[in-house]
Amino acid sequence: MTDSDKMLQFLVANGNIDKYSVQQAMDKLERENYLAQHTYKVWQGSNRLWYTYLPDKKGKKGRKQVKLTTEAKIHDAIVSYYQAQKEEPTIQSVFTDWISQKLENKELSRGTFDRYSNDYKRFFDKQIASKKVESVTEDDLDLFIRKTITGHKLTPKAYSNFRTLVLGIFKYAKRKKYTTISISTFFQDFALPKTIFTKVIKNKEDQIYMEDEIPRVAEYLKSNPTLVNLGLLLVFQTGLRCGELAALRPTDITRKAIHVQRQEIKYKDEVTQKTVYEIKNYPKSDCGAREVIITDKTIETLDMIKKLNPDGEFLFEVDGTRLTYNNYNKTLYRVCKTLNISQKSMHKIRRTYGTTLLDEGVDEILVTQQMGHADISTTKTYYYYSNKTRKTNEAQIEKALSF
Repeated sequence: MTDSDKMLQFLVANGNIDKYSVQQAMDKLERENYLAQHTYKVWQGSNRLWYTYLPDKKGKKGRKQVKLTTEAKIHDAIVSYYQAQKEEPTIQSVFTDWISQKLENKELSRGTFDRYSNDYKRFFDKQIASKKVESVTEDDLDLFIRKTITGHKLTPKAYSNFRTLVLGIFKYAKRKKYTTISISTFFQDFALPKTIFTKVIKNKEDQIYMEDEIPRVAEYLKSNPTLVNLGLLLVFQTGLRCGELAALRPTDITRKAIHVQRQEIKYKDEVTQKTVYEIKNYPKSDCGAREVIITDKTIETLDMIKKLNPDGEFLFEVDGTRLTYNNYNKTLYRVCKTLNISQKSMHKIRRTYGTTLLDEGVDEILVTQQMGHADISTTKTYYYYSNKTRKTNEAQIEKALSF
């Protein structure tokens, strides 16, 4: 018996502590902790009944609705659910607790929360979600991971996202003493052949706007100067992320630069499951806010935008409603179809911008600043695709081998 145990025993024996009161306080604290980790909203309907959702892998969208007559009864149902999960936690309940805690501690955004939840349903739901954590062995994990990679035809990048969930779930379970598996040690010893991953052969014509497509798209956007079209043109001229474009205010524009300092994020509303678009006053990049140098032609584009939306709080508004990611992508797909070129997203414009800067010999440090990247390797690895036509390539080979 430790000194603390002896002291507690002495205080109880001598009437200094009321065991009943202490137990009540502990039960109250435990109840509050259960309610705090519950991520679904609790609300009262117009019928005066109280509602919430509880995780349920058999239910619609992995949850079931609970309807009771009072808020207190709803709270009781929530506490009962989490108490049952604590006694014999499953992979599902550990995932729910882990991701809820990270969201509550603001360790991840609501958008990342949604992405993790979707990946979990994709990879875990029909495999080991209902298994008790304590019963999962390293052999079980080995088999589960390999079957997931081959069954879902994962690329190395998709596997990286899947691995993040496995690490998070089992690190949390080890911390809570639900398992003895050290997942970090497991992955250190876990060897996978490169051949197990699915190789994706990307056609460069689908990843970037080719050099003969850029002037055609730009001319079309200039000739049809709607606010959305001019936004697309601005991305060709600046390489802004779509979320950065949607969050621009007129005050972010200076004579020769755009100050990027906020972003639009999107996530699913817990109750309605509708997509919510929200402005955050910080940029996506870990590099922080940045100044994007702009050209005289870009300034002309900005002047046209301001004429169409002279009084908006945001640079891109129609009748007081801010334009979002979907507005741009849907329009861009229609433009591609009209011009009879392969359909490409907003992100492909950003790749085109990065490629153009590198091809034109812009200093690599400046390229990273313009793109909002921490390292030029990011730009070269994920944003550079040669967009030269066959004719240009042939001319370059002729010139290089003219001996």
